[in-house]
Amino acid sequence: MEQDETKQKELTKTFLTDELPKHLQNLEGLGKLYGSGGSFFVGNNLTWADLYFYDIAQHILELDENIFNSYPWLKENRQQVEKQPKIAEYLKNRPRTSH
Repeated sequence: MEQDETKQKELTKTFLTDELPKHLQNLEGLGKLYGSGGSFFVGNNLTWADLYFYDIAQHILELDENIFNSYPWLKENRQQVEKQPKIAEYLKNRPRTSH
């Protein structure tokens, strides 16, 4: 991890503006293609792909809380994951950590 705070901010900005949008656009396309018209990455049911994306997306949201506004399918995917009863219960009661 970059130790120089100024350089770290610059690298984060480059990541958010140049690199990440390409990957999110690809994920949005894959989700639409393989999600059978629904909100999950594979078929119509929750899979590890959805859980993995949810976790990674949570870290991305810590960098830019509005990043998924341009990716409605990905945003909907996260919302559907959060609606799963056991996941919703966990999110409501989980301990909060800084990482």
